[in-house]
Amino acid sequence: MGVKRVLNLFLAILFIFILFSSLLVKLLMIWLTIDWKARKARRNFEKEVIKYGVTRRHAKKLSVKYMALKKDLKRIFKQSFGSI
Repeated sequence: MGVKRVLNLFLAILFIFILFSSLLVKLLMIWLTIDWKARKARRNFEKEVIKYGVTRRHAKKLSVKYMALKKDLKRIFKQSFGSI
């Protein structure tokens, strides 16, 4: 009876470790995706604004808001882990 109990406990801990690892990988992918998507959106925004006649310098100033949004998203993401 004792061996079965230890085996079940070991399997439960292993299963929890696997799920936790999977969760961490997914969260890391979300983190990287936010960076990539924000950078891509910023570049596309600059290109579109330049098409309408705005200078490159002013387009860069306008697109800074995308980077601020990315920083806010990351801050919210970090705060959600701090509350756990």
